[in-house]
Amino acid sequence: MRTSKRAVIAIVLALGALLVASVASASPPSSPPQAGSQPTSASGRTTGGGGMPAGTCAIGVPDCNDTNLSDPGGDPGTGEPQIVEPTPGMDNVRQTSFDTAAIGADDTTLTIVFWSGVEPCYVLDRVDVSYGADVVTVTLFQGSDPNAGDVACIDIALQKQVTVTLSEPLAGRAIVDGAA
Repeated sequence: MRTSKRAVIAIVLALGALLVASVASASPPSSPPQAGSQPTSASGRTTGGGGMPAGTCAIGVPDCNDTNLSDPGGDPGTGEPQIVEPTPGMDNVRQTSFDTAAIGADDTTLTIVFWSGVEPCYVLDRVDVSYGADVVTVTLFQGSDPNAGDVACIDIALQKQVTVTLSEPLAGRAIVDGAA
């Protein structure tokens, strides 16, 4: 049986593609951080890396291993999170976890970054804050816009950001995600 050069080249290319695919699928998955493995800031607060209180690692944050993170961003035009304001009165409201929470220099301005979907299916309804002696618990709630009618939203993730002014200074307390 005689094999043409073209057939041999096609077989070699197919074997090469299979080899590349098998090597890529054999890479071990990255393991999630273990409980209690969050770094701590100089004040003793749990941080998410780069001094971000009680948040998780974020792309571009110093002292953060962001190797396995992708950055689709919330606003495709800029790569930055989409800035949103709470809009009370949404339907099917549910708690939503956040990724990072950073306190401003004034110790009352809190910037929260979270993943969500497109509006009108995913709209930030409210941000609840409760104050304890050692922690400040922040819970995000989002739902769908009841005025949107019968719509379908594409199923993509958007990074969003909301800024909240605390009614009292953080004063060294840890920030806890109420939805986690």
